[in-house]
Amino acid sequence: MYLPKIREIKEALTSFFSKPYTTKFPKEKFTPEPEFRGFPRYYEEDCVGCGTCAQGCPPGAITMSDDLEQKKRKFVINYGSCIHCGQCQENCITEKGIRLTTEYSLATMDQNDPRLFETLEKELLICEVCNNIICAKDHIDFIRKRLGAKGYSHPNILLNLQSNFHALEISKPKSRIRREDQFKLVCPKCRQKIVVEDEFYSFTR
Repeated sequence: MYLPKIREIKEALTSFFSKPYTTKFPKEKFTPEPEFRGFPRYYEEDCVGCGTCAQGCPPGAITMSDDLEQKKRKFVINYGSCIHCGQCQENCITEKGIRLTTEYSLATMDQNDPRLFETLEKELLICEVCNNIICAKDHIDFIRKRLGAKGYSHPNILLNLQSNFHALEISKPKSRIRREDQFKLVCPKCRQKIVVEDEFYSFTR
């Protein structure tokens, strides 16, 4: 009967003189482990603006919007809705554009507090035929680097690379597709129409 009591006293004394397992947060700042999943952050130099982070976010904490007039794509992270799942980092095509940090506390009573939001903007490439979005400028640069020498066979990649050295004169959309449209910044849908027109119909009509 006394044996369990002795065991309990031993455990109590061991616990009393041992280091606590819990932290003193919020009285003292908590330093997470490197593997801790905190809030995600954008890294502009590595982000290509593809939008997979927004598409793969389960709670919809990341939103993406395009401005055709300004030719800008805007990403907004709402940390008030983020569940720290890591799907944005998992789906990032560069594996470095958005990464989880060890930041975990953004407590506030104001849901519009600027600390709850992070924004990022990327320049867009617009189709010169239909005036619709092709992709982000950094995205096509990323594709060119991945394709290597094969990438130079595509007019969009060549024209985008050329724009890094000097400004290109953008043509206005015409009433019909022409053969010279092959050598413009054109979306996949319009490029398919140009190829079909060139192969099966006359451009002289």
